[in-house]
Amino acid sequence: MKKANIIISFFWAIILILPTNVFSWDNNITHPNITNKAVDYLISTDSSYSYLSDYSNFNIDTDSQLTFIDEGSVKEDSLLSSNWNTSDWDADTWGNRQDTIVPSLSWLGHGYNPKNGQAWDGIADNQNTLEYSRTIWDDINNSSNRYFQIGRFCHLIEDMAVPAHANADIHTDGDDLEIYSKYYFNTYNINIEIPRRPASDGLPADSNHEDLTEDSTDNFIQNVAWRTYYMTSYYGGTLIDEDGDSQPDSELKRMFPYSDGGVHYDDGGWFVNDSYVIDDVGNNWIGWGIGINPDWWECPGDSDYYYLENIDGDESGTSGSVNGQGTTPAVFKINKFTRITSADNLDDMLATNNKILAQIYCESLYQLATEWVSGFIIFAEE
Repeated sequence: MKKANIIISFFWAIILILPTNVFSWDNNITHPNITNKAVDYLISTDSSYSYLSDYSNFNIDTDSQLTFIDEGSVKEDSLLSSNWNTSDWDADTWGNRQDTIVPSLSWLGHGYNPKNGQAWDGIADNQNTLEYSRTIWDDINNSSNRYFQIGRFCHLIEDMAVPAHANADIHTDGDDLEIYSKYYFNTYNINIEIPRRPASDGLPADSNHEDLTEDSTDNFIQNVAWRTYYMTSYYGGTLIDEDGDSQPDSELKRMFPYSDGGVHYDDGGWFVNDSYVIDDVGNNWIGWGIGINPDWWECPGDSDYYYLENIDGDESGTSGSVNGQGTTPAVFKINKFTRITSADNLDDMLATNNKILAQIYCESLYQLATEWVSGFIIFAEE
């Protein structure tokens, strides 16, 4: 969510004191289930990990810390630690004692745009997930509750598979995909192929980043973040201020063709800002005036690429995601994690699509997160 600078200070003053859980995959469904599936896969495919079989027992007073991978992956996301013991917290499922190692405002370190290093757009001088994860790795190796800390790191990997987190989109007013996942996670099958590690599955160097093929905690975070970023940022070229079907041929234009209400320019008139518009997504406002909270925008520090925040077609709330609705692009990348460039032949890179963006994302990102979480647990246990 982008806000005008004139209101940003007041906005954050309010947000930072709100005692509520925010900003992530759902904590009763998505985070614990991705962690569960990663651990279950290791147990079922390699007997040497059978000692993890009681990982879901959360009696912190009587059981060893070996059992708390799930609890760490869930509790990492609380806005205020004290909220873990309120009526909003499902203590019977996720444990009822806070771990004071988790910072009260831990979510501040859960965003990471790998292109520009920003944690959250609009919040300066905050640790991004890459930097923040290093403190958790120290806790894994130096604290008495090692498996709780492994769960915390798993949470960060899972967050890097969330489009908003990998695009530094603060989404304080809710996120379409995260809300959709709360209701529809269990309708998707996560088919783990293999545990993923940088040494075997890392991204080679490209124009945006150095080689990411060495096993390291940094590279676990970066491999997932870059894949998610590439999947969810779209090449649109330099948009121009002309009416009609005038925008340059691009990935974005083919996803949302003009004939179907796709990307086009709108002169807002005397009192409303001009904007670029995708009917089923909303406005990308130009200038400062009436119309300053865009539904999609050019990626910061990444000219000609665009991020879509509103993907369920519901500009006024989240009912679209709750009802399983959403925006359906006409085409989508054949290789979901590819970055399309101006030099690519779009006919070779894109295929006809009939799924909403939430479906496309969930089918790929749940698996991405689970495979890299399982690989991280192997790495942490070596």
